[in-house]
Amino acid sequence: MNFLELLTPTVAIVPSQEDGIPFLEENTAWEFVRIGQNPESAGLYITGDSGAVVYVGHIKEIMPASDAALSRLLELYTGDQATFDQNTRVVVFEPESLYELSDPIPLATRVPYGLRYTDLESFRTAETTDEIL
Repeated sequence: MNFLELLTPTVAIVPSQEDGIPFLEENTAWEFVRIGQNPESAGLYITGDSGAVVYVGHIKEIMPASDAALSRLLELYTGDQATFDQNTRVVVFEPESLYELSDPIPLATRVPYGLRYTDLESFRTAETTDEIL
């Protein structure tokens, strides 16, 4: 099965810095985000040198950071990984559904400074971030 077959009609585009990648790899989850809806899929935009949507996955659940079963205690996460409050959530991905894109969707002119949503067809065919934001 192709990973795009796992995605749903609405894909959340979630931004984070490169220092969030270890959290992603340790927990199969995305760190401390503010999210109001419950999308079923997410594309992860990595800022900095990457400047692209690099990961995509099917969401298992979105939960308060304080309730998440993380590989380390919350107090042991540093930098941006440790900045959260009562309204911050952890996006937990289904096992085996998180993929690193072999052809990331690069930054053009539109940057996802905050959580954004796109449709699946736009995500599938996007050549740059301008086409999904």
